Amino acid sequence: MKKEHVLLIVATALVAIGLLAFFTLKGLIPLPSTQPQAPGCPSPSLVYVYENEQQKNAMDSITSAFKSILQSYYGINIINTPVCPVPASSLSQRLRVYPALLYKGDLPALAQFTSGSVGEYKVISPSISAVLAYYQGVSPSFGATAEAVIVESSAPFAKINISEQQLRDLLTQVALANISKISTSRPEELGVPLQTLPAVVFRSDFNLSEGVPYLVKLRDNIYGLSNNTQSSLMEYLNIGVYETHSPPPSLLENGVAYGEDAPITLYILEDYHCPFCADLITNMGSYLQSLVKENRIRLVFVDLIVHPEVTDMHAFTRCVYNYSRDPSAYFNITHDLYASGVSTTLSDARKIALRYLQDTIVEKALACTNSTVAEVQQNAQQLLNIGYTGTPTLFFWNKDSRKGLVITGCLQLKPCITQEQFASILSWLESQG
Repeated sequence: MKKEHVLLIVATALVAIGLLAFFTLKGLIPLPSTQPQAPGCPSPSLVYVYENEQQKNAMDSITSAFKSILQSYYGINIINTPVCPVPASSLSQRLRVYPALLYKGDLPALAQFTSGSVGEYKVISPSISAVLAYYQGVSPSFGATAEAVIVESSAPFAKINISEQQLRDLLTQVALANISKISTSRPEELGVPLQTLPAVVFRSDFNLSEGVPYLVKLRDNIYGLSNNTQSSLMEYLNIGVYETHSPPPSLLENGVAYGEDAPITLYILEDYHCPFCADLITNMGSYLQSLVKENRIRLVFVDLIVHPEVTDMHAFTRCVYNYSRDPSAYFNITHDLYASGVSTTLSDARKIALRYLQDTIVEKALACTNSTVAEVQQNAQQLLNIGYTGTPTLFFWNKDSRKGLVITGCLQLKPCITQEQFASILSWLESQG
């Protein structure tokens, strides 16, 4: 497995324990080579535990990188602390990851990175040891075993599509444990609360959360991923559709609402120069309007600026709505903008608005555009900060059943989504299951 794939998943662990600097390994000046020590490590010393020859041969590069990072980013100087190599077979118990970094003696500056102890040695967080190994091109081995459980969703299109071997390889690296088996389960069978589905959890007699902050104990012998790490894993697995039981963030209500208080709200995060947004609105516009009229859904259009040149157009249409309070006109202006292509300008938006609204309202909206740009930019940045980075993003939410479906992007290249696919999503959202 490529190291960048694993690092994408385990990033949350390093951020959680203040070790983001481990992602800047490239470019560090290597330290002088460390000569192997005789059996019986001195005090103090940095202890390097290896399980095979490849790991043993990487001792200098891994320990030098660790020392350099500590000095460069944390002001911790252990450059002259000797490194003591120890074969895994000489320890009284198995460690989580090999090669493993431990230390002996009085090194209080390393306490913040310590996850446990083995005899006279203190153990550095295994996630740190694993990332250092990946960066140096070393294949880690693991002393723990776990079963991976794929918790399935009943929602349409929310599936994991990857071969079992690929999934096993990936989850081994994520869990920092040998994956003995991959099984599937429904949420009610597992008996643990999960906010998004599909999801991955692990069963193990080993405490998988010890020293790995992104793994969370859900109940006895069951471990899940933190929300951010679960999202990163789903992104890597190209899962652009997932079931959610977390209500949409209140930021989404800053958009323009079209429709009455229907049970289901669809938030459409859009950008006027997004070709996929254009495909969605032009192909599905009439169908969406019919659903609004039937009070089956309520639409909320949310500005998510991906192309900076559209900011003034989004500010203008926001002003149009603020002055007209006519969501139908807003919808029609948006539809016609997309139908005009993805090279439109503020001048085009003004001309389109004049088709649906009086000149006085359009000119007032134009006058307030500049003062609204900052608000639109701020709202978009806040959405980016909480993880909404792609357009279109569709967030369906049923307020009665408190379940939703999020689609990041499109279900296929063209059309973005079909009426039949949309209907199947609504059917699921309206179901009691």
